[in-house]
Amino acid sequence: MSFENSAGLGVSASYGTRKVGGFDGVKKTAGLTYEAVVNFDGDSLGKNVIVPAGAVVTNVKSDFATGTPIAFVGAVSIDAADGSAGTRIPVPLGGALAMTGPTAGSVIVEYEFTAASVV
Repeated sequence: MSFENSAGLGVSASYGTRKVGGFDGVKKTAGLTYEAVVNFDGDSLGKNVIVPAGAVVTNVKSDFATGTPIAFVGAVSIDAADGSAGTRIPVPLGGALAMTGPTAGSVIVEYEFTAASVV
């Protein structure tokens, strides 16, 4: 996260996820929902996004990418997640987010996770 101490009082403020090139990382958006944004401009190469064990992938948005993504969390294919209730994909072991297909643009992967998800 990015921190700033501009008041000179020894108090730092957090301003969310620190952006590194075209890689945004994971952000908590609302409630149990997290969002991983991967930009296909070369800056995301070699960066790991870990989806925790027990998470449920709810949506893979590729509206802003050129090409159709082929996405996995660990060994679990998450391509079918489209935001509808019938396509929620559990990833019981979690793992690294891996994606191929798009040549430019961004793909957003939404997942839900709570510590109670891990049994």
